[in-house]
Amino acid sequence: MSKKLKQLFSLLLTVIMVAGLLGGCSSSSDSVGTLTEPMDAEETSEESTSDPWQLAATSTYEPYPETVTYTVGLRVRADVAYPEGSTDTAEESAYTRFLKTKLNIQNMNVFEAADDNDYNQKVSMAITSGEIPDIMSVGTYEEFKELVENDMVADLTEAYNNCASDLMKEIYASNDNRSLDMATIDGKLYAIPTTTISNGPEMLWLRGDWMDKLGLEEPKTLDDIKNIVKAFVEKDPGENGAGKTVGIPLCIDGDTNYIYGNYSGAYKANNIFTSFGAFPEQWIEGKDGTAVYGSVQPEMKQGLQVLADWYKEGVIDQQLAVRTYDDIRALVTDGKCGSYFCGWWAPYELAGSYELNPDVEWRAYILPTGPDNKVTMWSGNPNQNYFVVRKGFEHPELLIKAKSITLDYNQGEAAYTDDSVECKEYLDYVAHGYGVEVIGGFDWYDAAARAYQHISEAIDGTRNPEEMNAYEHSLYESCSKYLEAVNNNEKPEKVNWLDYNARMVASKLVNDTEVNIVQPVFFSQTDSMSLMWESLKTLERTTMLKIVTNEISVDEFDAFVEEWMNAGGQQITEEVNEAIN
Repeated sequence: MSKKLKQLFSLLLTVIMVAGLLGGCSSSSDSVGTLTEPMDAEETSEESTSDPWQLAATSTYEPYPETVTYTVGLRVRADVAYPEGSTDTAEESAYTRFLKTKLNIQNMNVFEAADDNDYNQKVSMAITSGEIPDIMSVGTYEEFKELVENDMVADLTEAYNNCASDLMKEIYASNDNRSLDMATIDGKLYAIPTTTISNGPEMLWLRGDWMDKLGLEEPKTLDDIKNIVKAFVEKDPGENGAGKTVGIPLCIDGDTNYIYGNYSGAYKANNIFTSFGAFPEQWIEGKDGTAVYGSVQPEMKQGLQVLADWYKEGVIDQQLAVRTYDDIRALVTDGKCGSYFCGWWAPYELAGSYELNPDVEWRAYILPTGPDNKVTMWSGNPNQNYFVVRKGFEHPELLIKAKSITLDYNQGEAAYTDDSVECKEYLDYVAHGYGVEVIGGFDWYDAAARAYQHISEAIDGTRNPEEMNAYEHSLYESCSKYLEAVNNNEKPEKVNWLDYNARMVASKLVNDTEVNIVQPVFFSQTDSMSLMWESLKTLERTTMLKIVTNEISVDEFDAFVEEWMNAGGQQITEEVNEAIN
């Protein structure tokens, strides 16, 4: 063979190998944001494809030719469970064996933490000492940014472009790549963030059996809500006794439990505010294009006025100022409260209610709507945490490869065609929550709606249940058992009742309802926040509670805004805008 023919043959072989082996590599159409484009196949050298280490470093699924050990810090709960008789540990389990089989990697835990506080302390110590594990997750953007600014973590741009699976990119794209955007600084990707699932629009949950007993129609307006809850309180359909039925509970117990904020959390009234264009506790884009703090905007007054009026009329729980979260849950469980706001997951809060009264019927409504007849919601922080790689670690792509594999088997279809022992064991651990998954994965932004679609398709026969991921398959089986019990005039098991009402009733509303989504513009912390934010938050919450309980007039809101601005709010607002710019 001539020298020229040998060169042509070599080039053709290179192209074939790259096309066949680099199935997870990005194409130019998959590129995210400002991340660098990967090389085309014909630009890849023959040397890179013949070198097994280089091949592993530039492809999603190619295992390393020798075992790569990486250090990591893990949260390991004290009550972590393993199958009976198992000798597994956080360093040797179905999770680690699966990754060892697929990629030839093995973790070595440099620290293990029993809970979030313990973990955060150990992360903080590692950052302070300048000696972090090869792979580590940090819970806040501030910690992530500190690592980048101190040049402690690797630039993952090239590794992501080379090794992120198509599924990983699709999941990030389900929230318009906001997760990746927050992990990108100066055009470089420095973390693989864990996405946050949307809770969907907030819902009003009402005792449907009480509504039927009183002949009440479904609510459509704020006045309808008021009249229904007022009827519950005054006419006592739950037979609690005069004055013992409680109106809508609003929780102020704890840092994240308040009458607003934490959208779709339990016992809040966020939709009352959003129906007037107010977005409490959120940094949003103002009318002039700058970032403003939602709690001090004039639209807040209308929502506060509604709640103050409702409190005066007994529609709002009269003991909201002293009730704890557990107190409210007990009221709902015991049938002394027939109304509250929560997300699609509310049925899981209602386990005690169903256990005490199997005939209870809770109905969900997404309202009130705004002038355009749509419900408006705001999205939350797109990221739960940030997985980073220590700068200098020889195989930074290992993190992307490992996460891609876990996503393919948890959220994708890879498990359908893999009957290996390691795969079956891994999926069994996932399904039962055994052990601690070292790398872990993340989910679609609209996971609740997607799960409803898949489960309903399996129930009506248009989807093969065996081709669902392990978690969705377990939900499908639970919902099927619920329907079987109902059709046989039997009492459904509690877990099946909960799953069906959350996944087939509430999640159907999430899937079917068109909403306006407002995207907050800032989730981080400025320099002055560390000094002033707690006092400003206390001022805000104290004032709002006084307004809602009619201790002071809604007209006092304007004086509160002025005080908030003068006490540091104006300075922080300027810093937030500087940070965004």
